[in-house]
Amino acid sequence: MAGKGFALEDFLNETKSTRAIAADAGTDTFFAFLPGDRLPGEADLLTAARRAEASAMEKAGKSFARLSEGRDMSDDEVNFFILRLQEHLPLLPTDGLPLTFETPPLRIACAAAVGALLGMGILSPITALFFGSREAGFLAGAPLGSLLLSLAAIHLPRSRKLLWFLAAILGLATLREALAFLGSVNIFAGAWSMLRKNRGTLSRLFLFPVLLGLILLLGKRTSGYDRKTWESAVRERLSSWVESAARIAFLLGETVPQASSIEESGLSSLASGILALENAPSEDLRPGIAELAEETRNIGFGRERREDIFEWTAADRKRFEVFGHAEQGDLVKVERLPLLRDGIVISRGLVRKVRRS
Repeated sequence: MAGKGFALEDFLNETKSTRAIAADAGTDTFFAFLPGDRLPGEADLLTAARRAEASAMEKAGKSFARLSEGRDMSDDEVNFFILRLQEHLPLLPTDGLPLTFETPPLRIACAAAVGALLGMGILSPITALFFGSREAGFLAGAPLGSLLLSLAAIHLPRSRKLLWFLAAILGLATLREALAFLGSVNIFAGAWSMLRKNRGTLSRLFLFPVLLGLILLLGKRTSGYDRKTWESAVRERLSSWVESAARIAFLLGETVPQASSIEESGLSSLASGILALENAPSEDLRPGIAELAEETRNIGFGRERREDIFEWTAADRKRFEVFGHAEQGDLVKVERLPLLRDGIVISRGLVRKVRRS
C-alpha cells in the first residue's frame, strides 16, 4: 500500500516519468480530435479534453494503482481502482486557450495588387504636374501603394481603433458627397449638372464607398490558434491534471482497508452466525442460512452461474474438476459450482459426464 514505506513525495517522485508520458499522450490525443478545417468550438474542445483524459489515464492508471496498493494487481482490480480514481478527478479545463488573429495570404496578395493600381493612379498625375512625367508616377506609385495596402491588410485587423477611425472618416466623406448630390431639387437634373460641370464630386461619391468597403474588408479578423502555443498550454494543464490524479491515487491507497482486517471481520461474523444456529429451532434454520449466505456474499464470496448441462471445453478445466473422464464436446452435468472470491476462482466446481443411452 501507499502507506507501506511510501510518503506522498516518494509516490510523486516514483511516478514522475509515468506522468510525463501520460501528459504527452494526452496532448497528442487532444489535438488528434480537434477539427483541422476550422476553429474548434466548445463541443469540440470538450470532446478532445475527455479523450485526452482517457488517454492519459490509460498510460498512468496501472502504475498509480499498483504503487498505491503496493502489490501486483489483476486487470480487473486495476480497472476497478481506475474507476474509483476517475470518480474523484476534476474535468480537464478547456477555457481560456489563447486565440490568434491571422490574415489570409490571399488577402495580403489582393491588397498588394489593388495598392499598386491605386498608387499608380494617384502618383502619376502628381508627377506629371510637377515633373512632367507620368512614368515616374507609375514606377514609384506601384511599389509604394502595394506596400501601404499590404501593411494595412496586416495591421488593420489588429488595431480596431485605427480601423474605425479610417472607416469613420470615409463614411463622413461619403455622407457629405451624398448630401451634395441630393442637394438639388431635381435629383436627375442635379446629377446631369454634376456630370457636365463638376465630375470630381460624382467621382468621389463612388470612390469613397469603394474605399470604405476596402478598409472594412482589409480590417476583417480571421480567428485561429497557434499549434505551438496551444500545445504548451494543453500539456501544462494535463501535467497538473495527471499530478492531481497521482495525489488522489495515493490517498485512495491510504484509505483502502487491509485485506486481513476485512477477512477477520467477515469470518468473525460468519462464525457468530453459524454458532447461533447450533441450538436454533428447525423453523429458524432456513432464514438463518439465508442470512449467512448473504453475509458470505458481502465479503466477496460467490458461486459462478452456469447451465446445469453444457459442452465440455479445455478452458473449463480452470473452473471445474471432472468426475471420471470427459473429452472436448462431451456433455457434462454440474454437480458443484465453483467458489469465487472477488471474481477469482478459489475452489473449482465439479462436473460429471452425461452418459448417453
